[in-house]
Amino acid sequence: MTTNTNLSPETNVIMDLFMNSKDLFVNPIVERVDIKLATTNRSGVYLWYSKLSGKYYVGSSVDLYKRLSRYYQPGYLAYPTHVDLPIVRAITKYGLENFILVILDYTKKSNIHISEQYYLDNLYPIYNIRQVAGFRNGKLIKKNSLTEEHKFKLSLKRGVNHHSYGIKRPPEVINLMRDNHPKTKKLYQYLSDKVTLMAEYNSIREMQKKTGITKEYVSRCIKFNQLVHGKYYFSFTRL
Repeated sequence: MTTNTNLSPETNVIMDLFMNSKDLFVNPIVERVDIKLATTNRSGVYLWYSKLSGKYYVGSSVDLYKRLSRYYQPGYLAYPTHVDLPIVRAITKYGLENFILVILDYTKKSNIHISEQYYLDNLYPIYNIRQVAGFRNGKLIKKNSLTEEHKFKLSLKRGVNHHSYGIKRPPEVINLMRDNHPKTKKLYQYLSDKVTLMAEYNSIREMQKKTGITKEYVSRCIKFNQLVHGKYYFSFTRL
């Protein structure tokens, strides 16, 4: 597609999305049957675009139609844990008929979060609370449960078999351990230029809670002096 230089950059982005989408439904109320036929038993990444505000939301699901059908249900929109989500508030305010549904990608289940993260990084959807793939309703999707073998090994380390069982450390030692633990150190978030300070966190746990970026991933990036998602630089010391 040739970009129209007379349009704003934001309009060009949306036009490109529409032209390069896997499927496009300009009236999801009228086209619900077509949406069902196109997305049932398929995994992929979708986008809700508001015709009135021009804002949009990016999501993904291993069962697209099951996920998309929830946006038609008043009970889902009014549920206490959903009602304050930006995309839910927008749909409630404007009505689903004032949204366009864009299927950005159909992909394998194993690649779904990679694809979703690509669009999050390139589109910066305003309606998304967290710009990190793998979150639903502001909460990280739980990983698979531990295997029985792993659970058994962990159980052997608990109780009387644990190396520190029965040891009670004095408060000053506990406080010292907390103060010197990397998870309680202050963390600083910069842009890639390593000059522009974006945020300051009291701990790496606080950073994860506020940004949705896992502390393990940030720790690895700090260790190897790499940018987080290719655009953020984190440091335990202020630059």
